[in-house]
Amino acid sequence: MTTKSAAAAVKLKNIRKAYIKQLPAQLQGIRASYAEFVLGEQGNAPLEDLHRRIHSLKGASASFRMSMLSAVATAGEHLAKEALQSATPPDRSWHQKMQEHFARMEYEISTIDPMQGMELQVQELAIAAEGTPGRERKVVYLCDDDRYQRLTLETQISCFGFEILSFGEPEQLATAVRAAPPDVIVMDMIFPDRPLGGSDIMQTIQSGRENPIPTVFISTQGSIDARLSAVRAGSSAYFVKPLNVTELCFTLSQLTTSLKPEPYRIMIIDDDPQLAEYHALILEESGMMTLTVNDPLQVMSPLIEFKPDLILMDMYMPGYNGMELAKAIRQIGSYFCVPIVYLSSETDTDKQFAALQTGGDEFLTKPIKPERLVSSVVVRAERMKIIRSLMVRDSMTGLYNHTATKEHLDTAIAHAQRKQEELCFAMIDLDKFKSVNDTYGHPLGDRVLITLARLISQRVRKQDIVGRFGGEEFAVILPDCSIANAIQLLNELRESFAAIRFQAKDETFSCTFSCGVAQLSVYGDSAAINAGADEALYAAKYAGRNMVLVSGEL
Repeated sequence: MTTKSAAAAVKLKNIRKAYIKQLPAQLQGIRASYAEFVLGEQGNAPLEDLHRRIHSLKGASASFRMSMLSAVATAGEHLAKEALQSATPPDRSWHQKMQEHFARMEYEISTIDPMQGMELQVQELAIAAEGTPGRERKVVYLCDDDRYQRLTLETQISCFGFEILSFGEPEQLATAVRAAPPDVIVMDMIFPDRPLGGSDIMQTIQSGRENPIPTVFISTQGSIDARLSAVRAGSSAYFVKPLNVTELCFTLSQLTTSLKPEPYRIMIIDDDPQLAEYHALILEESGMMTLTVNDPLQVMSPLIEFKPDLILMDMYMPGYNGMELAKAIRQIGSYFCVPIVYLSSETDTDKQFAALQTGGDEFLTKPIKPERLVSSVVVRAERMKIIRSLMVRDSMTGLYNHTATKEHLDTAIAHAQRKQEELCFAMIDLDKFKSVNDTYGHPLGDRVLITLARLISQRVRKQDIVGRFGGEEFAVILPDCSIANAIQLLNELRESFAAIRFQAKDETFSCTFSCGVAQLSVYGDSAAINAGADEALYAAKYAGRNMVLVSGEL
């Protein structure tokens, strides 16, 4: 754990201790509201205040991982809500149950272990603090009337590289937004005497703004009514307390990062160079990347290197026709799903239909209006990008899958050899992962895998490629990287991962990984460097695990 994350963890512990210290006074306030309600001198106001106070206790205690206290408060909140919605005064049974809930709250408060539930929060802080070096800091405005939850969120969100300004009152937030709008707002939904106060104030803030501020709502309520209210107020996301801070900050990062989408890649196959360039110009003016091929016999090399999202093909070319070429391309497994759109002057509908039966996806007739060409290409290219993403990503971790990682390795090696640069390839494998699944169950085992995947992705460089090779095995491609720098990075990853504590009911545990790394200058191709890294990985396992070894130096 870095100095920054350690300091944040200490701050979080101090906030938690302060919250626990004031719990008896908070319970006293709840009982005072109940006593005023029993006196019946102020109508329903004390009952509404009782409901609000219990509601606040429920959300805050859950956020601090005090699950038993939160569960008792939840039951008390339901009881108060039942009385609020009833047309008749509560009966003797209702009062007896409420008194029992107070007694249980008092008992749970008296038995709270200040350290229980801290491990997971500290773990999140460690990963967050170490995973965001050098990132541009974005401004987040946080509005929550619960002081302790607000301080806790401030501490945790700031570790992800955000600048935080927090407010206890919606009106304070509105004033700050008018003076200097933030990059994103985190807004509580429920405020005293205002069940949907958060959405109400956000509608006012967003009203008339040319560019609405991205807003994430947080609430103890997960009902469809609350969610719809947030949507109407322009919500970008909605989280139910207790919050998964890692997921919250991942969402904040997405909302504040303006990544320009990669342009569609269109290959145009046409024996007429000028016509091909004309169609290329139309598509390029719409923001697409194009590659023209005038000789069908030369299509294979650019097809492999360019990796098109769509192929725009003439129907008739000297010596060949589009239908034959489409069939040949479709017989290559990697390109079976790439959309092929015919662009031809052929108007015979029977021939057009025959062309579609032999591998085509659409038939466009020359001449074609530019807007029609662009719209037809965009629809099918976008679908291809989505399909390709689903095909190349591991569903659990979101990393590249085995096949895609190997393809990226081939491409990276070819690039490194052209540029005469070094490249390193690492294989990572979790140590004794089967015992984790056997001891703690597969869901927790999956969480370990996801944590490692996220940690690697956060810590590597932008140009590095991370993939899941299968099971508990991961691969990292490090272009333009010396073996010394690779070893340093991988050891930092190894040490950080070993320091993470995973929560399993009433106990915590840690995991380690072993790693083998090989360099391109020693191995000439992807198969050899893969085998070298694999050999080093098994040597690390044999030598005692939890280490990084270099192939060729064994």
